Amino acid sequence: MNSHTSPVIDIEPDDKPGRRGDGGTYLVVADESDEFGVALHYAARAASTRRGHVGVVHVIDIDEFQHWGTVESQMKRELREQAEKFVWNVAKRINDLTGQTPSIYIEEGKRNDVLVDIINRDPVIVKLVLGSGSGAGAGEPLVSYFTGKGLNRLRVPVILVPGHLEPQAIDALT
Repeated sequence: MNSHTSPVIDIEPDDKPGRRGDGGTYLVVADESDEFGVALHYAARAASTRRGHVGVVHVIDIDEFQHWGTVESQMKRELREQAEKFVWNVAKRINDLTGQTPSIYIEEGKRNDVLVDIINRDPVIVKLVLGSGSGAGAGEPLVSYFTGKGLNRLRVPVILVPGHLEPQAIDALT
């Protein structure tokens, strides 16, 4: 055993925006994809390990309904209600994993643009966590966008979690 001990250096700045001692918010995109479950598990474990918490965003894509006139407002209401139920179920899963209530964002628009807007306006977000699968699942367009031309629009790193990882493997990584 080496008798020389290296000093421990804290590389986290104390003047970081957000709550004092906070590891920041790990933002995950809630959707119906298989990859979402893996991204959620990673975000919850990483946030817990780093004294942070999870933020969940669900984007309601309403562009396709805007040409339907009077039906639009009813469809928006129904989509919003579905989104709220879905996100509250996700919040319960996060609470079961971390013991904390996540930050919740339910917004309308194009997912890429909404994510960039949320990240740019909320200074406590420190990572965007995306699940990556092997096919063209719901999360894949986001992975393609934010690992390509969209990366320059972000002020935080993107964490890609391989969709095949089991919860035990994620726990070991975080």
